[in-house]
This record gives sequence, C-alpha cells and structure tokens, in this order.
Amino acid sequence: MAGVEDIRGKTIAVIGGGPGGSATAIRLMRLSRDRDLGVRVVLFEGKNFDRHHNQCVGVLSPPSEEILRNGLGVELPYEIIKRQIYGYRLHAGGKEILLVGPHNSNATYTVRRAMFDGHLLSCSEREGVEVYRSRVTGIDFPKGERKQVFLYTEGGMLKADAVVGAFGLDDGMVDIFETATGGRYSRPSKFVQTYIVKIHAEPSFIEKKLGSIIYAYLFPPGIPNLEFGAITPKGDHIIVNVAGADAAVEDIYAFLSLDIVREHLPEVSIDAQEVYRGKFPGAPAEGVVGDHYLTVGDATGWLRPFKGKGINMAIETGILAAETMMEHGISVASFRRYEEAARPLRDDYAYGTWMRHLCKLGEVAGTLGTVLSMAKVDQRIHDALFNAVSGHDSFKSIFKEYAKPSVLVDVVRNYLMERRRRK
Repeated sequence: MAGVEDIRGKTIAVIGGGPGGSATAIRLMRLSRDRDLGVRVVLFEGKNFDRHHNQCVGVLSPPSEEILRNGLGVELPYEIIKRQIYGYRLHAGGKEILLVGPHNSNATYTVRRAMFDGHLLSCSEREGVEVYRSRVTGIDFPKGERKQVFLYTEGGMLKADAVVGAFGLDDGMVDIFETATGGRYSRPSKFVQTYIVKIHAEPSFIEKKLGSIIYAYLFPPGIPNLEFGAITPKGDHIIVNVAGADAAVEDIYAFLSLDIVREHLPEVSIDAQEVYRGKFPGAPAEGVVGDHYLTVGDATGWLRPFKGKGINMAIETGILAAETMMEHGISVASFRRYEEAARPLRDDYAYGTWMRHLCKLGEVAGTLGTVLSMAKVDQRIHDALFNAVSGHDSFKSIFKEYAKPSVLVDVVRNYLMERRRRK
C-alpha cells in the first residue's frame, strides 16, 4: 500500500490532450475515484480540435475498441467512425495482393482524428479531469528543498507533484522539456517524415474505386526517398500519405502522379492539393522517465515501423503509466516499473526495425515481389503479411512464427525460379 499512500491527494499534471494524455488522465481519475485517493489531475492542451488539423491518417487498429472500453470505459461514437476497413491491397516489388483477415478478426476503423481526440478530451472532463486550453511555456523541476514541479502556462501557473509528458513530437514542447530536465529527457534521434493529402470525393466514387480497402505501397516505384505510401478511404474523402526518413514534399506529388495511384483517385489537380507535413519517431527517446516525470505516446519514441499504431500505442502507454502510478506511487523507482511494463512495446519496436531492414533488403534484392506471389498460395505467408500490414499481431510474434530458415529458403528458391522463367 506504500505506493497508494505515495500518490494520495497529489496533483498530476498532464501536458498534451491527445490519446496518450487523455488516456492517462481518464485512467488516473477512475482509479483514484475507485480507491478514494483524492488525486487531482490537470491536463493542458493548446489545440482546439474543432479548428486544428492533426497530421495523422486516423486508423484505429485492433484491439483499439477493447483498450478503450476495458481500460477507459470509453465507447466509440458512431459519428466518429468514417469506415470499417476489411482488407489491404499491398503493392510491392512490382506485384500486388489483397490481404483479408479471418472473419472473426477484430475491426479496423478509419476516423476523423480531430473528432476522436476531441471525444477523448471530453471524456476526460466528464471523469473530473481539470482541462485547460492553454500551452505550457516553461517547467521548473524541484531543486533544493522544493518538492513540487512548477509549470508555467499561457493561463497561469500550476504546482504539481509529477508530470506526464504526452506532447508527442511538438518541437516547441520538446525543447521546453529537454531544457527543464537538463537533458535527461532527449527526443528520438531519428524521425520518419510524413506528408498527407486529403482529397474530397463522392461516396459513390470511393465505393467503386476503393471500397473498404486500404491500398498500401512498399517502396513506391521511381521514388527512392519513400519507404511507404497509402490510400485510405473515409466517408466523403480519401487520405493519401507517404513516409520516409528522407521524404520531401516533392515526393508526395510524385506519388500522386503514379498511374497505380491515380487510378484510385478522382480527377483532381495535383498541384492544387494542400499538403500536411508531420513526422513520427524512428528511434526511442532517451530518459523517457525521470525524477518527477514520465512520458507516454510518441514522446517515448516506441512507435513500431511501417504499421505505427500510434493511437493504440499512445493509449496503451497512458493506461500503463496511470496504473503504475496508482499501484506504486510517483517515485523514480515507480516510473522504472512503467518502463518495464512497457517492454513488449519496446521489444516490438526492435522487431519492427528488423522487419523494416528486411523489407529494404528484399526490395534491393528483388525478392519482395516473390513473397507476394507466394502469399497467394501459402496461407502462412498471407497471414504474416496481413498481420504485419494491419497491425493485428506484433512484429515479435510474426518473426517467431514465420521468419524461419525454411521460409527464407523457399523465398530464395521461388525467386530463382521466377528469374529463370523470365529469361
């Protein structure tokens, strides 16, 4: 019970009202109320989700519904869901394949990201979280006899006993946090650049050209800076996004100009499209926990390559952070327990990185297309590709199940047979 007493009556400040921050705040308030601990949770969010865009495609992958319902007591409102996704049309190595999961697999949804974030923030307020629509402009962590953290905001000042950094990769807030921690927290050392275009289309066109299928492209042809591109159908618009460590804005225009992409889009002027720029972490951050603070979501850098599942990861880390504080208190030792509890997420980042390098090697060697051809007749390989692209399973599980020497030998043998047939 020492941990419970350590947090009784304390004030926890949450910086950022996205999925990670809201999940942390909601779980803290629910557990505090259940245990009569009187914890005060204060959340700061500078965005107005009714006006500000979020540079995110807005795909909720399994088991998002279960996490929201069981961890936070939150249900997805019907109006937030724009479409249920039933499969993925994967293009790689000059081949393509339709990947569809089993009928009993959990649902994947496309959502309006701003509406989703706004809904979670409203749920936070209903749970009793104090939400302030202002940005944090400075932080002073305890020194000497002072035991509390001082947070300075556009709306005033707050004294808190611990801080949850749920600020994503907001450069301004990251700068503030790195300075405040004296460099103990250090942002991810690598990033993947992403560009997004929103194209309005008639629902009838979307049904005809895309249906409820996401079109995914690994290493789109002729665009060396891109590792990934996708076309995602929603209700009355289509989201096109590309990503790559060295991606530039010219690359999304090049992607939109590809014949294999244009055939799924309405007749639009490519040059007239507005482009939204973002990034996601390509390596873990340093010092994700420390004295009087811990971080959740993208700020940790634990996002897995390719199928990032950033929303899920933010919510999961937020719930883990809240439960750790409630069970073990707000000491550095407690926060280390949070790091340990999140080990499966960190492990999957490592396995995802290996998958990323393996795919790059396959693209260079010309074997990616062979893998797709094999997946059309080999259910094991089909399921591995589906689980990797959809996020239905972890990269760690996929590697353990499918990345066996016998499978690699089959890939090489089939690749050599394909080459002989082409000659």
